[in-house]
Amino acid sequence: MEEIITYPEPPDLPAQKIRELIDYADRMATSMEAEMDMIRRLGKASPEHDLGEIIAGWKFTALAIRESYDGRF
Repeated sequence: MEEIITYPEPPDLPAQKIRELIDYADRMATSMEAEMDMIRRLGKASPEHDLGEIIAGWKFTALAIRESYDGRF
C-alpha cells in the first residue's frame, strides 16, 4: 500500500492580507536586487554583498504563499 502524504493547510487569512504578504516578499526581492546592482555599479561588490541566496529566498516565499493559497486571494 502506498503512503499518502498530506500537507498542512495555510492559516485562514483575509484575501487582502495574502496579497499584502505576497507583495511584500516580491518587493523585498526587487529591493535587494537593486541594492546589489548599486553596489556593483559603485565597484564595491564583495562576497558579503552577495544577496543572491536571500533574494532567491524572498522569491521562493512569494511563490510558496501564492501556491499555498491556490488562487484564494
